[in-house]
Amino acid sequence: MSTLAGHQPQSTRWPLVFLAIFAGASGALCLGKVPAVLGILRSELGLTLVEASYLASAFNTLAILCSLFLGLLLTRWSGRQTGVVGLLVIVTGGALALPATGLAMMLLSRIVEGIGFLLISVAMPAFIVAVTREEDKRLALSLWTVNLPLGAAAGMLLTPWLTAQGGWRLAWLLLMIPQLSVLLLLLASRSADGLRVWAPQNSINSGHPLRQLTVLRQLTLWRYGLAFMLYSLMLWALFVWLPTMLQGSPGIGQNQIALLSALAVVANIPGNLMGAWLLRRGVARDRLICWALSLMALCGMLAFWPGLSPWWAYGLCLVLSLSGGMAPPAILSSAQGVSQGPVQLAIVQGFFVQLANLGQLLGPLLLAALMTDNGQWGSARWLFLGGLLLAIGLYLWRRQPIGGQEPN
Repeated sequence: MSTLAGHQPQSTRWPLVFLAIFAGASGALCLGKVPAVLGILRSELGLTLVEASYLASAFNTLAILCSLFLGLLLTRWSGRQTGVVGLLVIVTGGALALPATGLAMMLLSRIVEGIGFLLISVAMPAFIVAVTREEDKRLALSLWTVNLPLGAAAGMLLTPWLTAQGGWRLAWLLLMIPQLSVLLLLLASRSADGLRVWAPQNSINSGHPLRQLTVLRQLTLWRYGLAFMLYSLMLWALFVWLPTMLQGSPGIGQNQIALLSALAVVANIPGNLMGAWLLRRGVARDRLICWALSLMALCGMLAFWPGLSPWWAYGLCLVLSLSGGMAPPAILSSAQGVSQGPVQLAIVQGFFVQLANLGQLLGPLLLAALMTDNGQWGSARWLFLGGLLLAIGLYLWRRQPIGGQEPN
């Protein structure tokens, strides 16, 4: 597809690219903060296990329902403006939790935070494209993938520590500081709105905003979206159940479990950077995705192999997170090659977010369904065997998108 028309920046404004990544990471703090202190929230607010699960799954549900269509806001606002609104919304959501005394206000807070997070998720890739020259767009969008594990891991590590200092409300309040900081920096970057990456050159960029959804007709996009769902399914099946897996292991206390769980999330970041580097070196996108998903599946099968020692299993979990991290740069950077304009780019990013969150919901549920009542984890390896077969199937299902070329 033709992707570019109109004014292009002569050089990439890398400080603004990293500002966008920082914006995404500050939003992703909200992903890690609630699971990290869910037990404390249950005790203080008197929540049942089911009510607590509503708080934990609010982000996923919102993303599945809304993320695809939030990209249409870019028909009216620039990526920077949408990001500013998203940060304002996410800070408002955090503030709503401060006076909460029960489920209703906390759930409202999570819903508002979730809307803000999704706005940032669909807006910042368009902002990144707006401030990068053509030769750097693929790399910049690959680097964008670091934001999610970085923010989620920071939330998982910081929230328990801040809560121990002065309660969860103090943690919520202090975690707004990076969000307000990046909000002020985005407001100061107003000149970035003057950059227009695409001009409305043809009918796909005019008429009713829903016409922008025609970008989803491309089969290649669906293949990449399903690959992202499979990645999220395997990764979050591990992340959610890893603390339970580590419980009862000799020499591993509760504090160590929290640290080891966060470290598994952090291991995804060097994988993201490795994936971006391999793409930059010319490794084929489909091959990189297949390698990453297959390595994830193999490590998952071995980590849940009956009789394996806890430390060997944990080491394989780290490799799973690291190797899987190579997939998002290859998947998300494909959006620029199949999109005509910032609105379609945001829609594609929303589509990927939607399928990724579906995977985040399904993965832990499927793994739990495979586990036996006596606490044996061996049956969970069949989930990853299925993941391996699906990864191979997605690689074999390579078709040319409309337009005849793979996205670059």
